[in-house]
Amino acid sequence: MNRLKVVLMFFASIMIQTAILPNFSIFSSKANMSLAVVVAIAMNFGSYISGYSGIVLGFFEDILFSRVIGIRALIYYMIGFIVGYNEDSINKGDIRSGSIITVVATLFYWVMNTIIYMFLENSSSARFIKYLKGPIIIEMLLNVLLYLICNYVLRKVFKKKKFRF
Repeated sequence: MNRLKVVLMFFASIMIQTAILPNFSIFSSKANMSLAVVVAIAMNFGSYISGYSGIVLGFFEDILFSRVIGIRALIYYMIGFIVGYNEDSINKGDIRSGSIITVVATLFYWVMNTIIYMFLENSSSARFIKYLKGPIIIEMLLNVLLYLICNYVLRKVFKKKKFRF
């Protein structure tokens, strides 16, 4: 894997996440480009690369968006490592398996983020249930769409050489 391509991909992901995606809000839910990138990297490159990618993207997001540094990095690391670790039991060539994993990863990200901030800020669980009823489904669909785009770009940028006999 070429490191310059990875750095450019991270930079593009952060730029899209900070400049373009906040302007598109559908029923108070926003897409998460970094989550889609971490899942796409995990589906294509394995656990360690995706875990470290999750840490890097999470720290950049924490520095830019969050008051507490390390929460998103931890969640992205967990998602990337778990999805990449199970690469033998996942059909990597199938778009449906990546889409299902993106839906589960979005739900996991949101639940973990909400639980951690509930403990840090002493907020109620009413917001948790209200968001779970509607906008989370739209966020899942947006993240699946972003995953499909990221997966396509990753496969085009990092072409694997095929051996011919």
